[in-house]
Amino acid sequence: MIRLSGIERVDRDGGEEVHALRGVDLAIGRAEYLSIMGPSGSGKSTLLNVLGLLDRPSAGRYLLDGRDVTGLGDDELARVRRETIGFVFQFFHLVPRLSAAQNVELPMVLAGIAAEERQRRLARLLADYGLAERAGHRPDQLSGGQCQRVAIARAMAMAPRLILADEPTGNLDRHTGQEVMKVLERVHHDGGTVIVVTHDPEIGARAQRRIRMVDGEIAEDRRSDGG
Repeated sequence: MIRLSGIERVDRDGGEEVHALRGVDLAIGRAEYLSIMGPSGSGKSTLLNVLGLLDRPSAGRYLLDGRDVTGLGDDELARVRRETIGFVFQFFHLVPRLSAAQNVELPMVLAGIAAEERQRRLARLLADYGLAERAGHRPDQLSGGQCQRVAIARAMAMAPRLILADEPTGNLDRHTGQEVMKVLERVHHDGGTVIVVTHDPEIGARAQRRIRMVDGEIAEDRRSDGG
């Protein structure tokens, strides 16, 4: 599904160049469950942003489903993101004035999906993620775990093949974080590719494949005994 070859990402901090990624080579198959870990500044979030087409690499090649997406224009990148990738963030990024149902529905509205189809998908998503009874509540009326479930349901609204989660349990207590990970892992069991950036070793160890970043490079790439 994903193949990175020689990916570099160079940013500028004042007058200095900062090498956030250094020659990263990485292949990720369909329906893999992978965690990316490493200390602050190791490049793990930058790698996730490149994978999610939010950051462009400074050099190298990125193939997504066999298509070279490295040099796509902004409009085409936005289309590929919308149709292929779902994002889950630490801070939820829900629209405060919208209800849970409206937040989940929003990507479908922006994509121009017909109202009848939106409602069909919405009902299924709210039921699947245990949100039906909270559908009319705004984010400030929901718990942290419920907000993250809304965010995951929203990420799944366009039926993406790839889910990218950046510190999805970072704002949650341990028990709630475990419950959120079970929700994400269900996406994997249903055939989705799930990539989780985390600083939590316990969360990282749940993945079938674990990558450790150091100084913008992949220092370790391990699979579990059953993975």
